[in-house]
Amino acid sequence: MAQAPALVDAESTACPSTSRTRKMPPFPAFEAPSSFERYAEGEAGGVYARPQSRASSASDRAVAESAGELSLEARTDAVVTCVCSQAPLREVLYKTLVHCIEPRDFSEVEDFIAAQDEFVYSHIIQTPFTLVQMLLCAYGLEQIPLDEAGQPLAPERFEGLSEDEADDLVATYELSMTDAGKQAVDLLSPARRIRSQIMQKPHRAHTFYQVLDFCTTPRKFPEIQDYFKQEDDLVLDTVQANQKLSPDFYVDRLEKAGGLVWRGAWVTTDAGKQALATRCDAPCSK
Repeated sequence: MAQAPALVDAESTACPSTSRTRKMPPFPAFEAPSSFERYAEGEAGGVYARPQSRASSASDRAVAESAGELSLEARTDAVVTCVCSQAPLREVLYKTLVHCIEPRDFSEVEDFIAAQDEFVYSHIIQTPFTLVQMLLCAYGLEQIPLDEAGQPLAPERFEGLSEDEADDLVATYELSMTDAGKQAVDLLSPARRIRSQIMQKPHRAHTFYQVLDFCTTPRKFPEIQDYFKQEDDLVLDTVQANQKLSPDFYVDRLEKAGGLVWRGAWVTTDAGKQALATRCDAPCSK
């Protein structure tokens, strides 16, 4: 299985947050079982850590959570933190949220995750089940228990039942996006990220667009390097500490923005093609 090559760039960026761009803190490790079956067998005790929202103090969060009053802003911030904190998981977590705009069966969502490029071509060690649990714990998704007939199970149906009896009552879960998940999807949309990245340095816009256009046909990185050598109007300017940009800077930035994806070669995504269709740049000289 091929893995997307590591790319080193000369400048650092972070996913957008609900208020301003900030460096994301490390996301806490999840103590998550790998499947429903192992969850039922007690693997990892079924305990999942909530991400620490950056919108309020720890004491405020504890009070708000215990009272069930965590604000929409704080919950949205938690979803953004979850999606952005681990780069290898960023796009597949985002796609999972979008997929759950419409209610989905839990198993169908797991199958969807397993079929994504990031899962097929990269070495993601987390299982689809674990990724779903991450979004549930970050307030991005919510789940409703369903019976064998596919009907929602009201809380009163579980009253007086033992744990085993309650488990037997649930056939599966229906997953859907929360209001916080919807806000995070809008904040982190590839269209917004690509536009923001391209317009951050206008003199590089033409080069970003040309890389997107070149990769509408799958390209290995040496091909992209050769392309830069052949095209005189592509910008490889000097940045801080007299370090000159290289082609991998553009590939890395577009991958982070959702404009390129690794499928054994670098390929322009649908969002990247849409950015090309609405491009508004002029060639820039070095």
